[in-house]
Amino acid sequence: MYPKQLVPNGEMEFPIKEGVIKIPTCALSFEKWPEQPIEKKKTFGGKPIVCLNNKPMFAEDAIRSLFLLDGWDARWISTYGKSRLFPIFLDGWKDLDKWEDDSYKNQRHCDIANEEIKEILSDIAKYNPKSYAGCWDVFGWKDGRVLFAESKRRKKDKIRDTQLNWLDTAIKCGLKPDNFLMVEWDFVREKAND
Repeated sequence: MYPKQLVPNGEMEFPIKEGVIKIPTCALSFEKWPEQPIEKKKTFGGKPIVCLNNKPMFAEDAIRSLFLLDGWDARWISTYGKSRLFPIFLDGWKDLDKWEDDSYKNQRHCDIANEEIKEILSDIAKYNPKSYAGCWDVFGWKDGRVLFAESKRRKKDKIRDTQLNWLDTAIKCGLKPDNFLMVEWDFVREKAND
């Protein structure tokens, strides 16, 4: 079971310590946010802004939103600038649509209330070694199922070694390849003028 708009339509091989495993992939296209640009200091240094439901957001948050639209709980997990064992769990990006002070340091941590779900994350981090480094971007859960989704812009982003380590550790902790989803996205191509 996957969120309706994130159903896999392919798979990709990932080299981990135990060998090569196949992870489901999903291709998405987002509209580009058409309004004024956002200051680079407020976008992780120029991260692209997509448009989902007429709102500007980062691709990771758009993916998290697609989980929510299908009744999942989900967080965008970011380790950037955080301690190894205390990432920030995001449930959106503050004031991105208002062009106000929305820098990373002002984002609000939204803890996960479900202790079993938190334990899955902390167990992986404990053996990773003692770190959330490489945790995949979005973590969702629904009806006993958990799913990590990694956002990569098509032909622009590559999987990092820390993300392969997270995948490897999670598999060793009992998760399966179908608990992971590589979301390859790009902007909708604009039609050429005739």
